[in-house]
Amino acid sequence: MRAALQISRVETPALVLREIRARDARSFAAYMLSKDYQSHIAVRYASPADVQGFVARSLRRQMSPNRSLYHLAAELKATGHVIGDAFLQLNRPRSAEIGWGVHPDLWNRGFATEIGRAMLAIGFERLGCSRLWAKAFAENAASIRVMEKIGMRRERFARDQYVGNGIRTDVYVYAMTLEDYFDAPY
Repeated sequence: MRAALQISRVETPALVLREIRARDARSFAAYMLSKDYQSHIAVRYASPADVQGFVARSLRRQMSPNRSLYHLAAELKATGHVIGDAFLQLNRPRSAEIGWGVHPDLWNRGFATEIGRAMLAIGFERLGCSRLWAKAFAENAASIRVMEKIGMRRERFARDQYVGNGIRTDVYVYAMTLEDYFDAPY
C-alpha cells in the first residue's frame, strides 16, 4: 500500500504553511465564520462545529494514499498563530486548482500573496503539476490582484458561474504553467 503524501513545512518571509492540525479549528473559526470572509468564498460554514467538521475531514484526507486535496494552515512565524489557510485540489493529471484565505483583520498586509506564491511552489516543485489555476469572484479585486502579483495570467471570465453551495456569480480564472513558473523573475 502506498503511503499518503504529506506536505512538510513551507516557510515564506512571514508565514509557515503546514498540514492542518486538530487544534487549528478554533483559529479557523475565528475568521471562516466572518461575513467579510464568507462574502468571497463558496464554502460557507455556519458554526464552529461546521469548521470542526472541515478540520476532521482534512485530517482524514492527510492519511489517504490517493490524496488529491491538500488543505494547509498558514501561521505567523513571529507568533505561531494561524491566520489563514490554503488548498490545492488535483483535478486531472498534473493540473490543480489553488486557493487561499486570510483572516479579514489581516487583509492588505501581503499574507495572501505569500500564501499564493507558496502554493505555486508546492504545486509545481513538490507535487509535479504542469499547470495551476485559481478563481475569484469578479467583485473580489484583492484576490484578483494577488493572482496577478504571483504571476498568474487571466485565462477567462465566466458569467453567472455555479461555484458551489447554491451560489452563482461572475468569476475570473487565472492560470500558470510550469514553464511560466520557472521563467518568472525572483
